This record gives sequence, C-alpha cells and structure tokens, in this order.
Amino acid sequence: MYFERKAQLFELEKEKKTILQEIRTTEKQIYHLENESESRQQHCADLEAQLWSLNANNLQLKFAIQEEEEKYFKFLAEYDKYRKKMLGHKELTNQLESRSPIVMQLEEKILMVKELKAKKEELAADLMNPEGNIIKQVQGEITELKTKISEIREAINEKSVLLIKEEERHVQLRKEIEVQNKRCEAILKRLYCQLNKVQSNKRQFTWDIQHMEKTAAHLRRCLGITK
Repeated sequence: MYFERKAQLFELEKEKKTILQEIRTTEKQIYHLENESESRQQHCADLEAQLWSLNANNLQLKFAIQEEEEKYFKFLAEYDKYRKKMLGHKELTNQLESRSPIVMQLEEKILMVKELKAKKEELAADLMNPEGNIIKQVQGEITELKTKISEIREAINEKSVLLIKEEERHVQLRKEIEVQNKRCEAILKRLYCQLNKVQSNKRQFTWDIQHMEKTAAHLRRCLGITK
C-alpha cells in the first residue's frame, strides 16, 4: 500500500512538473504575443502617421499644381498678346524697309552685279575671239617675255664661258703653285743640307782648335815656357 501511494505521488509530481513546464511555455508564448502585438500597434501608428503626411503632401501638391496651371494659362495669354504685337511690329517694319535707303543701296548693288556679269561675258567672248584685244595683248606680253628669256639665256651663256675660262686659269695657277712649292721644297732641302754641313764643319773646327791648344800647352810645358 505504501509503495502504491509513493508511486502515485511520484506520478503526481511528474504531472505537476509537466503542467508547470506547459504553463511556463504558455507564459512565454503570451509574452511574445504581447510584444508582437505592441510592435504591430506601433507599426500601425507609424503607418497612420505616414498616411497623414502623404495626404498633407498630396494636398500641397494639388494646390501647387493648381497654382502652376494658373501661371501657365496667364503666360499663354501674355504670349499670345506679345505675338500679336510682334506681328504688327514686323508688318510695320517691312513697310518702312521697303522705302528705306538700305533697300536703295541693295538695288544699286544688284545693278552693279548685273554690270559685272555683262562685263565678264564680254571678256569671255573676247577671249574666244583670236583677233580680240585681250588675245593680242597676251600675245604681245608672251613675245616680250620670250625676248627677255633669250637675253637672259645669252647672258647666262656668256657668264658660263667666263666661268670656264676662270676655272681653266685657276687650274693653271694651281699647277704653277705646285711647281713653285716643289722648287721651294728642293731649295729648303739643299739649305738644310748646307746648314748641317756648316754645323758639322764648325764642330770639327772647334775640336781641331781644342786639340791644337792642348798640343801647344804640352809643348810649352816641355820647353819650360810659361805664360
């Protein structure tokens, strides 16, 4: 009987621990759910604040768009007014320019261009005509140039002849200079030989004099002659 009670008590303790564990787990879940609920509430509050901010921004944008549309329509009206004014001013300017001195100057320049074109055509026709004044003038200039070229060629030929003669003279002078150089070299060689001979003779005379002085001194000593 005692062991049965003890076994029942053990089972009760075991069930108690299990129930306590389940209670703790449930409390933790409740705590997490409460935290999650608070987070969701805070998130909802943040979203609601953002929604209010977006609504306020949308309202401001709506007012700004309306203001810009009013400015745009006002600008279109002013631009249309300015365009009409400029068209009238342009028409008036065209009327004034049709009578201005600038138009007269332009007409004069157009007339001048026409005259130049006519003169150009006349010159072209004159060039095509072998008996024209321009052809004759050009032929005369060509003849004059040919004459000058012939004179220049003759002068060049004369200069060439003189140059050839001058070169021949230079060649002859170079030959004469070479001959003179050879003669001078021969003379210098002969003079060097003579100089060497004179120097050799001088040395020989000096030696002979010294030898004679020694001989005279020896003879004086032998004869007992003193200076």
